Amino acid sequence: MKLAQNSTFFIRSSFIFTLLLSLLLNSQSALSASPPNNGEEVSIKKMLDSKDKSQQELEKSDYSEDYNVPKDDFERGQPRSAIGGYLRALRSGDLTLATNYLDYRNLSDKTLSVGKEELARQLGVVLNRTLWVDLNSISSRKEGRKNDNLPSYRELVGQVDYQGNNIDVLLQRVPRAQDKVKIWKISNATVEKIPRLFKRYSYSPLGELLAKKLPAVDLFGVMLWQWLYFILMLVLYYFIAKILTWVVAFAIKRVYKKVSNEVLRFIKEPFALLIAVIFARNFHDEANVTIALRAVTEGSTLLIIAWCWVTFRFIDLMKVLLAEKFIAQDKPLAVYLLRPAGTVIKIMIFSIAALNWLENLGFNASTLLAGLGIGGLAIALAAQKTVENIIGAITLYTSAPIRIGNFCRFGNSLGVVEEIGLRATRIRTIDRSVIYVANAKFIDMNIENYSEREKMAFKPKIFLAPDTPKENIDALLVAIRGMLSSTDSLAASPLRSHFKAYTIYGLELDVFAYVNTTDFDVFLDEINQLNLNILALLNEHDCKVQVISERVVE
Repeated sequence: MKLAQNSTFFIRSSFIFTLLLSLLLNSQSALSASPPNNGEEVSIKKMLDSKDKSQQELEKSDYSEDYNVPKDDFERGQPRSAIGGYLRALRSGDLTLATNYLDYRNLSDKTLSVGKEELARQLGVVLNRTLWVDLNSISSRKEGRKNDNLPSYRELVGQVDYQGNNIDVLLQRVPRAQDKVKIWKISNATVEKIPRLFKRYSYSPLGELLAKKLPAVDLFGVMLWQWLYFILMLVLYYFIAKILTWVVAFAIKRVYKKVSNEVLRFIKEPFALLIAVIFARNFHDEANVTIALRAVTEGSTLLIIAWCWVTFRFIDLMKVLLAEKFIAQDKPLAVYLLRPAGTVIKIMIFSIAALNWLENLGFNASTLLAGLGIGGLAIALAAQKTVENIIGAITLYTSAPIRIGNFCRFGNSLGVVEEIGLRATRIRTIDRSVIYVANAKFIDMNIENYSEREKMAFKPKIFLAPDTPKENIDALLVAIRGMLSSTDSLAASPLRSHFKAYTIYGLELDVFAYVNTTDFDVFLDEINQLNLNILALLNEHDCKVQVISERVVE
């Protein structure tokens, strides 16, 4: 598996290009998008919390004696339950039921010609696109909210922007047809403006067709037809992105013959999804986007997934590149470190992406992060030694002072390295026992790696008797030097044979040479023969070896 230098260039270039493209497109989208609800941001969390709280409130006795709310078959005795009933009717797709919450009195013939059910549906479209109705902000008293600068018989639901002006969406307290009991309906003043508002905020023709034909089923406030519409758009953009990435990959392959297939797959697979998501987020029909859909898309779920996929594949490619680099530098142990290191980086990226996703959905990720930080600090203090050992393992893998199978001296012990783990290094001693040394401690030891020798030294300790004649010593040194020179297994230099010093042990000779081998058994065979040859020369030149025990006895 060979990756050319061009492959590295294209990985980095493609990654940076897509990053800049994503930032550019999303910046334009952020600048052009108009915030819903008069600047108020609506998130998934806020929608869920509001829905749960409203449901709990509506499940309570809306006709409490405290408020003296009149009973009504459609729960129109108070503003909150009235608008809540209308919204529930829309979500269930029951337009006939929804008409009971609109005041159709005193409307123009043009407005009435639209039809009661169609007016109820059009108002629902306008509210879905422009206004998030928080039921908790609507009064639960039969008289409505007081001191709101509105007539006592009216309640403000919200405001809709229309040609630069704010149009009030109002509830109005009107007499019930059967018994003249005062109930709440959507004001006829608001109903009169529905056709104009709908013309401004209606869905696209395709959106209108799907909305009318498909069942009124929603998930997170997004209707079924919207899910299908934007999934189809995403599939279309993915098909376009696949074509673009295939063309780019083909052009790169034609220009750079040695480019890796992994790089081409990186461009054609994760990049295609990322580009498709970016296109879908920035090039869609704004007419089919509702507040609930905008809240869902603000989570950037698909964008985060696409970015994670791109980043994870990029990490995998970098692992391949670094593995090749470490092998070229004769550091094979570092390759074993790439997998856990890549996993750790992926976990960090996934954690950041998850926190960002939660923050986008409206959850307070900073609180979670603070809790994780405190917990992480406690874990870090408890695992201090473990972290030190892991860092020590990283040092051993990257600097590679030892390798598995090396024979080395560490401290006062000798042994063969059998395993370099994340916590400790396992060494088999000469006595066949096993020693585990913590990595943090091991890297601070003086390590003598015998396996790194390219040749092995022969330096026998020879002490002659003090009464040995000078002529015999001269002849012996010349003979030893000649014997060393004629031995093929020894390095050409150095070949030393000298009278070194007078010592309390005798006359010390300096004999030194290198045996051209790293095999210890071969080395023992060679020095065995060399020692026998020197012994023969000692006898030949009548040089008596001074034995230490003899001097001690004397």
